[in-house]
Amino acid sequence: MCPVTKTCLIITDRFEPTSDCLLAELRRREIPCLRWNLDRFPLDSCLTYRFDEDRFSASISSDGRNVGLDSIGSVWCRGFRPSGFPDGLNEEDLKFVEHESQRVFDALLSLLKVPWINHPQCHARANSKPAQLRVAQDIGFDIPPTVITNDPQEVRDFVAKASTATVYKAHSQSLNLEPGKALYTGLMTDKELDRLDLIRVSPGIFQAFVPKAYEVRATVVGSRIFAGKIESQSNEETRVDWRRRPYDIEKEPIVLPSEIEAKIFRFMQSFGLIYGAFDFIVTPDGRHVFLEVNPAGQYLWVEATTKLPITAAIVDVLADACLGATDKRQS
Repeated sequence: MCPVTKTCLIITDRFEPTSDCLLAELRRREIPCLRWNLDRFPLDSCLTYRFDEDRFSASISSDGRNVGLDSIGSVWCRGFRPSGFPDGLNEEDLKFVEHESQRVFDALLSLLKVPWINHPQCHARANSKPAQLRVAQDIGFDIPPTVITNDPQEVRDFVAKASTATVYKAHSQSLNLEPGKALYTGLMTDKELDRLDLIRVSPGIFQAFVPKAYEVRATVVGSRIFAGKIESQSNEETRVDWRRRPYDIEKEPIVLPSEIEAKIFRFMQSFGLIYGAFDFIVTPDGRHVFLEVNPAGQYLWVEATTKLPITAAIVDVLADACLGATDKRQS
């Protein structure tokens, strides 16, 4: 085994379980790693850039360790915003320190030129539902007829012309909702149509309802795809949105058609992603209809049931970069 010369940087928060699993596997393989919890930065960790004539250096200090940027070989990124600020700051001071800390963190996006899973700039581009649908359309995925707008009349016209029911989706899901307040996809009824003026201040996603035989969650890591089957139509509660019971995935993994896999890889390349969690509907006549990709989608629930080695695949990519190896899976 070649000597390890680089460290894997895990950018996350204190209570993020995916990072716990990745760190355990990295340590099992004896890959140096540093966990940097952004909910403890800047108060309990440090990021420093040093410029002296023609010399430059930078380092991250966290958990009693100091790691230079030049010794980092790969990054797993599940944190994007520093939030480790002291209590008691007034609104103006908090806004100032948030802005300053974000500016310092964002410099890493340009200066740390190593494989990121995923790079925040790639994540931001791919996390747009309109952008996803446009790229999916260009690549040749089947997609549902869709209108994304804050114009109520556009939605009324869309619903009137639709040959099937219409569903509403939010662009995002807040991480701070009270129990029972999650924003699931739902069918549009007359009651919702009467309240369409609400979208004036909150643009929504409206799509034709696609008949389902079952659904697929496909987790992509580099050039590997781990797909599971979700029997969403076997339970009344999940017929429209399987996320109401997100752990009901079949134990047996599935293999996607080769043409769907090829389109997935083209999609990933379009956004510069290494990791992504894709959702598809499979219709009764066997068509795979693209719904969305989450560039930071959770996968542990898939791995726990299907036993697919997703954690190991992610660590393969991170560790190979630290070892200076060429990852043939991504060639």
